[in-house]
Amino acid sequence: MEIKRQKPIVEAYHYDQRIPEKEYQTELKVGFAPLESKDPDYPKENSVLGARLEFRLVFEQFIIAGRVSQINHVVGRKIKEQKDVTKAEIDELVAPLFDIVKRLTYEVTEITTDEPGITLNFQSEPETESQG
Repeated sequence: MEIKRQKPIVEAYHYDQRIPEKEYQTELKVGFAPLESKDPDYPKENSVLGARLEFRLVFEQFIIAGRVSQINHVVGRKIKEQKDVTKAEIDELVAPLFDIVKRLTYEVTEITTDEPGITLNFQSEPETESQG
């Protein structure tokens, strides 16, 4: 899949001290939506997809939360809904968003803790086929 990406946007990024008596939960929400181009000359065989990552990462002393997004142009392929792409293709579309969160978190936690920053790992475990 050939993707031409626009500049990613950090919509929000928060580093907050954790309130000890409050309950928090780590959350990752990945989404994308087909968008319509307003350019009448936009190639009909291409697709415009908006991708967004919303996150809350809970640590012992603090919480990192925010939203990042990016507009992607998929060349030579029409994508009208989520079923038109595989999980691997979705992962490829949103990978730069996870990279931004990793970079920001490393730098911010290095500064705030005066120690080496936290290195995030968003890799999911590979799926195994059940044998039976």
